[in-house]
Amino acid sequence: MTMLKPMFDPGWPEDVQAIYHHDVQEIWNPSLARHIWNQYHNQLSLYIALTESASTPLDILDVGCAQGTLALLLAERGHAVWAMDLRQQFLDYAASRYEKGNIHFLCANVMEATLDNRFDLIFANQIIEHLVRPIEFVQRLAGWLKPTGRLVVTTPNGRYLRSSLPAFSELGDVEQYLDRQFSADGDGHFFAYTEEELSDIFRKAGLPRIAVRHFETPFISGHMRVRHLHAFVPASLLKALDSFVLAVPVLKRTLSHQLLASGAP
Repeated sequence: MTMLKPMFDPGWPEDVQAIYHHDVQEIWNPSLARHIWNQYHNQLSLYIALTESASTPLDILDVGCAQGTLALLLAERGHAVWAMDLRQQFLDYAASRYEKGNIHFLCANVMEATLDNRFDLIFANQIIEHLVRPIEFVQRLAGWLKPTGRLVVTTPNGRYLRSSLPAFSELGDVEQYLDRQFSADGDGHFFAYTEEELSDIFRKAGLPRIAVRHFETPFISGHMRVRHLHAFVPASLLKALDSFVLAVPVLKRTLSHQLLASGAP
């Protein structure tokens, strides 16, 4: 990793100061909150692993890129990356950390944007749970895929033991939630998805080749007070325990905090 370390600016708007503090915990100072560091690096490893089988550089779109960490890391690894977000101030912050690689910053609403490019891989991480018309969202992204491309969507698991959120199918008339769309952070979560719901959305959006996987048990997220272990238990052991839970179907469905759905034409 060679991206530049951010320098705090007290003149930043409040939302940029917030992502700066997240950034420091996630990337630059593991001693502040070891469980957040471990959680975030586990996510990055999962996403980056999806690109490692490629024999040539990929054209990648990262939708809702926020501070741009994933996009910047993928560009550093030689891929051509388009980093899209609604908020220009987030893209400016991401650009301030740029060190090397082929990356384009694009301020746009994914539901309104027009793109001429087509992509081998599109990431839409932690976005779909903020939208009330997920089929339209996935259809739009699917339209930007190359014929051999793949869409990756991550979202909270509706069956997670600690989740108090309703599943998407339990919302009733989704139009009543229109004013809560495009909320910028975790506080904006007002529902979650089950693996069956995600598969159905991908199928209806024209992506029949679907795979859904669970990830991030409390051994990685630090939930259920497991965060206290992160201060003295090696990350490799926590990862091994996480992998063990994810290997047991009845456990992974209720003890994984996140879902990753991958779909292709």
